[in-house]
Amino acid sequence: MTLDQQWGDGWERVPYEQHAGPPYSDSPEQILTVAFDGPLYPPDLGYDGKERSANEINRGEMPWLRTQSFAGNAPIHIMAGITLESFVEQVELAGGRVFAPLGWGALRLEPSEHAASSDTPARACGTVKA
Repeated sequence: MTLDQQWGDGWERVPYEQHAGPPYSDSPEQILTVAFDGPLYPPDLGYDGKERSANEINRGEMPWLRTQSFAGNAPIHIMAGITLESFVEQVELAGGRVFAPLGWGALRLEPSEHAASSDTPARACGTVKA
């Protein structure tokens, strides 16, 4: 499901941690929730953390997750709209792990129809179909 098709209560309000509800789930396509563990900061934490709305983050104004390097290493930014495969790669690159739900092996990653049919470049996105 592309970002422009996702919405939830309070996504326009700052800070998202206090106001943003979960995405509406009235679409036939689902948003897969996965757990992860690793040295990744949400938008509001770290030395340059600022309060943002979910909509601002989804527009690409700031990554949803990022590393913070004190040794001069290149930071990792996990932006909204990346594919599940890219999310797993980025979390692992940061030194973390992604925990998959039961049935993970039955999931297929396919490009979304919207992204494939658009004439203009779009952020990387994909859908997970069982």
